[in-house]
Amino acid sequence: MSQIALPLEQGMSPEQDGYLVTAANAEVHQQLQNWRDWTHHTMILTGPEASGKTTMAAAFKAESGGLCLEDASECEDTEIFHLWNRANNEKRPLLLLSAEPVAEWGILLPDLKSRLAASLHLEIGAPDQAMIDGLFQKYFTTRGLTISEDALRYLEKRMIRSYEMVRKLAQKMDALAIETKKPINLAIAKSALAFFDTGDEKVDG
Repeated sequence: MSQIALPLEQGMSPEQDGYLVTAANAEVHQQLQNWRDWTHHTMILTGPEASGKTTMAAAFKAESGGLCLEDASECEDTEIFHLWNRANNEKRPLLLLSAEPVAEWGILLPDLKSRLAASLHLEIGAPDQAMIDGLFQKYFTTRGLTISEDALRYLEKRMIRSYEMVRKLAQKMDALAIETKKPINLAIAKSALAFFDTGDEKVDG
């Protein structure tokens, strides 16, 4: 059985703090590097759960010394408005994170609504194949494991292509491998995918 160590779309540098860069998030990565040019010193970053927003934000803060607010959609208008004013008064970049687009935040303060509308908005795209392969590789590499090429190609054609599903499948395959004392192979991949398709926890032989 062939076990592979997949090449990443782009090498991880210290300032990236270990996050992967592919076509799915390349524009976001570029703008995080260009924080000095942000309109009103503010960038609003949205994207689905498990898409790397928090990791990217940590690298941004370490590099820029900027301000960051996670789950901004859950915060009071006054808290966001205070941070926006602080960022502009201090000429410091402000990164606002949310899984929801700004239109769904329920902003009531007219001044805040206009300021956010004038700020830079970016969204992390759905994971492309390079991102999916890289995330599986990263997950298993940190555990001293590899995933077989046929397992990856099987999942590629059948899995729901989302960051959350990548995480769930990786965790399930890890658990099945420990339970059955098998490597991360095609059989493990089939069992993991079947678990989420049917809810059946049975492990195929």
